[in-house]
Amino acid sequence: MLNYDLAAAFLLVFARTGAFLSAGPLFFFPLPRPWKAGAALVLSLVLFPVVPQPAPPLAGGLWGFGLLLAKEVAAGLALGFVAGLPLQALALAGQIMDIQMGFFMSGVFDPSMGHQVTINSRFLYLLGLVLFLILDGHHVLIAALARSFEVVPLGGVTFGGDAALAAIRMFAQVVSLGLQLAAPVVAVVLITDICLGLLGRTAPEMNVFMLGFPLKVGLGILVLGVMVPLLGVAFRALLEMVERDLQIIMRGLA
Repeated sequence: MLNYDLAAAFLLVFARTGAFLSAGPLFFFPLPRPWKAGAALVLSLVLFPVVPQPAPPLAGGLWGFGLLLAKEVAAGLALGFVAGLPLQALALAGQIMDIQMGFFMSGVFDPSMGHQVTINSRFLYLLGLVLFLILDGHHVLIAALARSFEVVPLGGVTFGGDAALAAIRMFAQVVSLGLQLAAPVVAVVLITDICLGLLGRTAPEMNVFMLGFPLKVGLGILVLGVMVPLLGVAFRALLEMVERDLQIIMRGLA
C-alpha cells in the first residue's frame, strides 16, 4: 500500500534535487530533458534514505504542499546558482579578455548558456568545467546537496534578508574574481595600446590600427597560454570558496 507521506517527502526531495542540478554547473549543455530528469530521479533515490523525514507534508492541504514544492525548487535553484559561480567567474574573465583583444565582435549565441558568448569566455568555461571534474567538484556538490537536507530540512525553507545579502556579496565576489583573472591580459593589451599610440605619434605614416589588431591578439593569446597552467591552482581556491558559500547560503535558507 502506498505511503502518501513518504511519496510526498520524496517529491520534495526530487524538487530540490532537480532544481539544484538544472541550475548547477554540470548541466549547462543541451542534453535531452529526459536525461536530466533521470539523473535527478536517480540522485533523489540515492539521497532519500538519508534525508531526515519531516512532519506530514500534506498537513496544509494541496495548496500547502504546492507551496512547499515551490520553496524546495527555489532552494535548489539558489544552491545550484552558488555552485556555478566559479565557472561564471572564468566566463566573465574570458569575456573581458575578448573585449580588450578585439574578439568581442566574434561572439555567437550559445543555446546551452542562453546568451551570446565569445571565444575565450567559452574556452575558459569549458576548461573550468574540466578542472571542476578533475578536482572532484561533482563530489563536493553531491555532498553539499546531502548536507542541505540536514541544515535546511524538508518544509523548513525560509527566505530572509540574510540569504539575499549573502547572494549579493557572492555575485560581487564573482565580478571581482573575473576582473582579477583577466587583469594580466588587460595590462599587456593596455601597455601595447600605449606603445602603439606613441608609435603613431612618432611615425604618423604607419597604419597603427592594422598593426595593432594582430599584435594585441597575439600578445593576448601568449599571456593566456602562460596563465592556463596556473588556473588549476586558482580554481582549487575557487572550489574551496564554493564550499564556504554553500554553507553560508544554507544557513540563510534555514
